[in-house]
Amino acid sequence: MKRIMLFAVAAVMAFGLMGCGNNGKKEAAKADDGKMNISIFTIQQRQQPSADNPTYKWIEEKFGVTFSWDILVGDKDQKIGVLIASDDLPDMVEVDSEKFQGAGKLRDLKPLVEQYAPNLKKHYANDWMKMIDQDSEKDANGNITVEHIYSLPNYGVYDGAPSDTYYNQNGWWIQKAVLKEFGYPTIKTIDEYFDLLEKYYKKYPTIDGLPTIPFNIITADWEAFDLWNPPQFLGGNPNDGNGHVVNENGKYVYYDIFTDENAKRWFKLANGYYQRGLIDPASFTDNRDQYYAKIAQGRVLGMFIQGWQFMGDNAENALWSAGKDERTYAPLPVVFDETFKPHYRDRSLPNLQRGYGITVKCPEDKAIKILQFMDKMIEEENQKVLYWGFEGQDYLIDTDGSKTGTKGAAYRTQEMRDQQKDPDYNQKHFALLWREEAPKLEGKLPSGYTRTMDELPWEYQLSQKQVDIDLWNAYGVGSYAEFVDPNPPLNTGWYPMWQCNPSAENGGFEGEAAVAMTGFEDIQRKYLPKLIQGKPADFDKTWDEYVNLMKPLTAVYNKFMQQQLDHRVELFGGEK
Repeated sequence: MKRIMLFAVAAVMAFGLMGCGNNGKKEAAKADDGKMNISIFTIQQRQQPSADNPTYKWIEEKFGVTFSWDILVGDKDQKIGVLIASDDLPDMVEVDSEKFQGAGKLRDLKPLVEQYAPNLKKHYANDWMKMIDQDSEKDANGNITVEHIYSLPNYGVYDGAPSDTYYNQNGWWIQKAVLKEFGYPTIKTIDEYFDLLEKYYKKYPTIDGLPTIPFNIITADWEAFDLWNPPQFLGGNPNDGNGHVVNENGKYVYYDIFTDENAKRWFKLANGYYQRGLIDPASFTDNRDQYYAKIAQGRVLGMFIQGWQFMGDNAENALWSAGKDERTYAPLPVVFDETFKPHYRDRSLPNLQRGYGITVKCPEDKAIKILQFMDKMIEEENQKVLYWGFEGQDYLIDTDGSKTGTKGAAYRTQEMRDQQKDPDYNQKHFALLWREEAPKLEGKLPSGYTRTMDELPWEYQLSQKQVDIDLWNAYGVGSYAEFVDPNPPLNTGWYPMWQCNPSAENGGFEGEAAVAMTGFEDIQRKYLPKLIQGKPADFDKTWDEYVNLMKPLTAVYNKFMQQQLDHRVELFGGEK
């Protein structure tokens, strides 16, 4: 496999390596020159870093580490299948499913972290058992027989107190211009949401000379879950993936969300919105690039999506950079009607079976060295460089407390804040590919450190755009997290059930459930666009065809998920 080498020469200085003990155990890798190149496959949609990227150069100079990136182009599942079949694996892979693990292509990191990476072990201490439960071998009853950990979660592991102001979860996102235009109305139901989009669309049929798109749906590739997830949230359920859990006389029961009354209700409503010209017909044919390009143009008024899919260094930042602040988005936690209580925002949770894994093609001595590098990188002083940047260039120190009220605190000038909203600057300046999937400190630490400078109290106030301040003042809140839900309920012990999705690689009944899941996803991709775009008179007939095809598959899937639910309730408890 052809990979692009980012840097030709590594610096002489390398980080110190621990010994590996006695009794014939391998010693940690000791390259003659102290240098190490790590080859990584990632599904992130980013550019190759430039050779003069200062953060990657800092990593090279301080730790002797360089990277070779194999960035996904084309279909993700096909690419992963080729990597597995060819056995042409890099040192590390970005894990977002059980495919690599199920094919036996990942190293067990549990014993290596426990022996060689004390900072990582401390970082994951509160979630260690959940990580083990997720990756371990189990018997037919779901009991662990052999403990394993194959990947290191990239998000949701808190070392400090929660400091959430940012919201990037599920929502019915709407341009801030739409809310402002009509005096910041209170929108609680899905009909109110689409009525408002229609009202704005009729008033402004074009934006910057291009046709206004009231509502768009991403249906391409792996992000098609946004096509079938809306009924989950409109019905007041949290993000439990393909199903929801009901307490029936003290017994927790798992139901899928695809063929129940909430699903039928949503797609019938969506059909009506489509007939009114409010849903973009190209939703069902656009690829990912076409979908996000429309958002970046500022002409999509609304969409149901998870914020992380379009925020950050993606489509929305293009709007900020272009000065189209009013075309950026706010999340609305809407439901079918006011008999439902919205549950969009959840408490933080570890992003299990995500992040980086180390492949079996990476020699054990190099795997140890990679983990020791990651162990050093999660130290606070190194996290500051990864996420804050460089003192003097990306932030300053308030030596006398006059800027922040705290002596020695970090702060930014407005020029620094603005440039850090520029996708081009971030791409050229920060180690985005590495830091996105690597373990990271989250929450507010005793020192005052937070992963993003925007969460520092003085920075948070100064870094907000006027368009956001006006919106928050209108609704009486101080952040988008508070706007969605000021006090989200505690996560249940089983939450989230999407972490239990079956893997075909594991065989047995789980393999059957995985085949069923693939089958019903294929049916959804075919029938859900028909339900939305079809003639209203044909809706019930098409719905019945859809349900008849789905039911045999969801029955198998639900049985497996019920087993997983029972296991998680026994291990981690139920409702809090």
